[in-house]
Amino acid sequence: MERRDFVRACAVMTGVGSTGLVLEADAESKKYERVLLVDIHNKPLKASTLSRNTNYVFHYPFEATPCFLLHLDRAVTATDGLNTEAGKKYAAPAGVGPTRGIVAFSAICAHKLAYPSPQVSFIGFRDQPPGKSTNPTMAKISNSKVITCCADHSVYDPFAGAKVLGGPAPQPLAAISLEYDAKQDTLYAVGTLGGDKFNQFFEKYAFKLSLERGGKTGNERIRKQTVVKLLSAHSAQTAQC
Repeated sequence: MERRDFVRACAVMTGVGSTGLVLEADAESKKYERVLLVDIHNKPLKASTLSRNTNYVFHYPFEATPCFLLHLDRAVTATDGLNTEAGKKYAAPAGVGPTRGIVAFSAICAHKLAYPSPQVSFIGFRDQPPGKSTNPTMAKISNSKVITCCADHSVYDPFAGAKVLGGPAPQPLAAISLEYDAKQDTLYAVGTLGGDKFNQFFEKYAFKLSLERGGKTGNERIRKQTVVKLLSAHSAQTAQC
């Protein structure tokens, strides 16, 4: 793991090694293993096969830390002017893939660390008409395509680096840096941007994770590949709000 307080801006590229990564000088950036995203059959996941506006989940950079993979219905540009809870500035990556609409974020809510567990997920991408939500925060937000945490009513914008649109969350969801291999139509996770909550997550859920994982802590690093599955296949129930 590598922590950088000062990094140089990276140009947005296409093809192999494309991350859509644009950073500010005071960014919070961490580099982890370059990990291939695979499907439930352990075959390389093809980016072009991802359904639009659908919740997918994979684990990265640790065995127990879930992330959302989203293929949004329009291209996503890099978003600057974001700040971590500690006040560090950074810019979230642009989307990657054939339509530049594929993004990934930590699925650990920045407020009270709600996450998609095997039993239930209180957090997820919502694509519903405005006014249909029971979330009081959503009533004030015109954009219906958002990541919402039903546990605390925090709302994040996946088209703008998962910045906070409403609710008590003190910072955006950490972004997962992706690389897209255009020739193979494959995706790799390579690091994180923004304020991650991994240490707090492992501390809060140590006992629960140990029970779920047969005594393991879940802080083992993901190495060569990680499985992507639908949120509905990962969590038995998905809370609606």
